[in-house]
Amino acid sequence: MARPYRRRAVSFVSRAYSRDPLERVESISGTYPDHTHWTLSQATAIAVIEAGTDEFFVRAGDQIVKLVVHTRGGEKYLQTEREKTHPDDLLNLTAGQLQTAAK
Repeated sequence: MARPYRRRAVSFVSRAYSRDPLERVESISGTYPDHTHWTLSQATAIAVIEAGTDEFFVRAGDQIVKLVVHTRGGEKYLQTEREKTHPDDLLNLTAGQLQTAAK
């Protein structure tokens, strides 16, 4: 049986402090509706996005922005869907910025 589709708000990003966009995000974290916390490595988040079982989003200003998987040089990494016009949406995220939403 397939896992149900989940939509999760990202409230914290653990940075790897690299200038290379492929290595800048170490993990993403958030809170479930029952107030328990979740954390996924960038590789795991990419895998569940590509599998279609999970979707992640962040609040950037007054907008909800979806995380997407980008590929550069054959390597995959996470970015927001508006990263070209708003660089570092994901990396500028502050803890506690979002309410969790689940489907």
